[in-house]
Amino acid sequence: MAHIDIDILQPLVFRFIADARLTPSERVEVLRIAQGFACKDSAAAASVSPETIRARRKRLYRKLGVSGSSEVTARLLGLSLGMIAAGERLDSPHLAAAAFVPAPVQALHAAL
Repeated sequence: MAHIDIDILQPLVFRFIADARLTPSERVEVLRIAQGFACKDSAAAASVSPETIRARRKRLYRKLGVSGSSEVTARLLGLSLGMIAAGERLDSPHLAAAAFVPAPVQALHAAL
């Protein structure tokens, strides 16, 4: 499955989870969900078991108040459409969040 470019998604995901109290690994997992990673793919990328990813996703769904990955994707799409309707640019500097994802994860995504 083709994955969406992290540079496009990162500002959206950052805005979506800005008020949520997520761990760094949960933040990365939201980004992987937005990119279309299945649990097995995400587990392979993170070098952990699929059960670890399932538990991590369950925690972040509860923290975000969503029922699953499809709702995360739907909310991100809604956010992006709202930003476009408001005339906001997705690549604007105030949305940049390079520190959002740890450097090793950025390198991993660059390799994908």
